[in-house]
Amino acid sequence: MQPLGLTNPWALTGLLLVIPIILIYLLKPKPRHIKFPTIMFITRIEKDKRFRLFPRRFIRDPLLIIQLLIVFLLVLAIANPFFISQAEKRPMGNIVFVIDSSASMQSTDIYPNRFSRAKELAKKILEDADPKSSFSIILAENIPIVVLKNSDRETTRTVLDRLTCADTPTNIGDSILFARDMLSDVKTNREIYVFSDFSNSEGMDVELVSKLTSRDGIDTKLIKISGGGNNIGITDIDAKRFLTNRNRFYLTFTLENFNSEEITVEGEILVDGNSIESIREKIPGRSTRLIHTEGDISPEFHIVTVRIDNEDDLTIDNKAYAIIPEIKKYNVLLITDDDSDIYLEHALKSSPDIKLTKAISPVIPEFDGFDTIVQGEMNKELLLRGMYGDLRLYVEEGGNLVVLACSDLGDIGDPDLEVLLPVKLEWIKNLESKIEIVKDHEILKDTVLEDIIVKRYFKCSAKNESEVVAEVAGTPEIAYHKYGRGRVVYVGLNPNPSWSNFYYSSSMPIFWFQLIRWINRAETATTMYNFKTGESLPVKLTINITTPSNEILEGRNIILDETGIYKTEFPGNKEQIAVNLANEKESDIAGSIEVDTISAGSEIKREKIDVEQDLYPYLLSIVLLLLIIELIYYIRRGYFQRKT
Repeated sequence: MQPLGLTNPWALTGLLLVIPIILIYLLKPKPRHIKFPTIMFITRIEKDKRFRLFPRRFIRDPLLIIQLLIVFLLVLAIANPFFISQAEKRPMGNIVFVIDSSASMQSTDIYPNRFSRAKELAKKILEDADPKSSFSIILAENIPIVVLKNSDRETTRTVLDRLTCADTPTNIGDSILFARDMLSDVKTNREIYVFSDFSNSEGMDVELVSKLTSRDGIDTKLIKISGGGNNIGITDIDAKRFLTNRNRFYLTFTLENFNSEEITVEGEILVDGNSIESIREKIPGRSTRLIHTEGDISPEFHIVTVRIDNEDDLTIDNKAYAIIPEIKKYNVLLITDDDSDIYLEHALKSSPDIKLTKAISPVIPEFDGFDTIVQGEMNKELLLRGMYGDLRLYVEEGGNLVVLACSDLGDIGDPDLEVLLPVKLEWIKNLESKIEIVKDHEILKDTVLEDIIVKRYFKCSAKNESEVVAEVAGTPEIAYHKYGRGRVVYVGLNPNPSWSNFYYSSSMPIFWFQLIRWINRAETATTMYNFKTGESLPVKLTINITTPSNEILEGRNIILDETGIYKTEFPGNKEQIAVNLANEKESDIAGSIEVDTISAGSEIKREKIDVEQDLYPYLLSIVLLLLIIELIYYIRRGYFQRKT
């Protein structure tokens, strides 16, 4: 390693300019001398000394020395001398900042919070980076979110200032993979900086992903931002009406103490903002406590809130919300034969939300005024002519129909019935079989069908655009489709003992209530009222939604990244939903996953590299100083004074 060198050594040939400068100096015009006899002897003496004093005169002339120095330094500056020194390698090339923006990053154990500290560290790296570098930013929520791609330093600084933290869990591993994919086609230097508390992470293992990116030649640094932190949180909540008494509700929630010492947790339970019960529970360190309470409630819509009053480093999980929707009464008509469908009748009557009217064929009332019609056991000999034509018109205009499998169903042969059914019936098969769930649907929520034995079922096939929820031996057992403005559901699971043992299951009344409730819900209505942060609102149409922070959004499949109450506005329908963190791992702000990280309080170790330090700026500064001195010298000699 050379301590000193020249970038342009050929420029030293410019030193030859010194020779003509000296010659010009020696040959410059002299004043004309006029000889007077009285001073000729003095002239002769001076002439004898001229050659003897020339070297001394040359050395003592400051103007010549200044000019020679200027030429020498200018030539040396053009040659660009440099010396080698060692310095830390600056961030450069394509740089990606992966910033954890999950709920735990709101912890105040680091002032003002972990997320703000992460942004400060990112800005420091931004300022230290090469100005020609390209920057990208990924927010690591439960899914990676790209907020900036291949931008300059000034834009990156502005975006960093505007970033806010979400209330969701985090997914560091997938975010690093996403950053790696962004840099896959880049040929220049590539760097990834990950800022997180690493308290937990969904998705791929962070340590594994970090090694994969490093193997691809991407310099990946994991920077940990955590101060330990103390926290008490609500990690689960559920509130519902009792099925047997719709004017009473139950509430269960979990309190968790993430600290090492025992803490007395204090708080309140509120319904629609009014306190109904206080909380005072002693919870040992690193322990949980399940709280259960019950109470009376009106049929209207209600918001239940659980609040913790203890101070800790993470406030986002000190409140939890639950929605209890209003009670809706459903007017249902059951068409059946005399002394048939007894178990079905009891199941429908068991729900206080269903007003059941039973009609014995062929005496059937008008269909208008009923929300849903359930066709049970039918005798084809007792059918009224035109009944299925009336049912078809009823469904087209927005009514709902449930058709239960029965012995004569395949022999009725009415074309209107065949059009209404979501399946094409073939024949009845007498073979004991199990039910297979093929679609996760809300009508099956809280039901257990694994032990149900089906003794008889229709061999059938689903029509186009029909949805199959459950099958038996590969044939549809529960299926539905939309017809006109209404819905038609085929239920092959007949509770009659000759068809199945479903009549014996406690899941039967739950299934039928949920079926009636679902079939009467508008397509634009919310099917769920309680969510966790990071989940998306499952809607098919574009909606307007107001977040807990009063931000108004419009779109489909909106990610719920704030805790609190969202207000949704569908076409002709307004509703509210509750969103909670309810995540034990995210609330454990003192926890940490096993990963090799760099502490935010320590300096990031960088590679030492040889750096050429150019000297030409200093040489040019000296030249400028000499030019000023030369100018002053000329002024003092009177060179610029006008002769009179």
